[in-house]
Amino acid sequence: MVELKIRYSPGDFLKTMVLEERGLTQKWLAKKIGCAERKISEICNNRRGISADFALQLEEVFGISAEFWVTMQAKWELYMARKEAA
Repeated sequence: MVELKIRYSPGDFLKTMVLEERGLTQKWLAKKIGCAERKISEICNNRRGISADFALQLEEVFGISAEFWVTMQAKWELYMARKEAA
């Protein structure tokens, strides 16, 4: 079986590697996308996943492909399911 190297959830990646590295806030992103700050907070704190629609919005704002985001989300969900099953 191929081992997935999981280092970050999509929310952790968004929070630390995208927002914090660029000196941006969750509030800024919510305003830029036009959504509630709560949605961004829930994603960054792993209480909510990244949907395909949200991935497209992130692609538009940051230039990071929607495929990257949805793939990362799928891998994270599979990783967590395997962890729960063990």
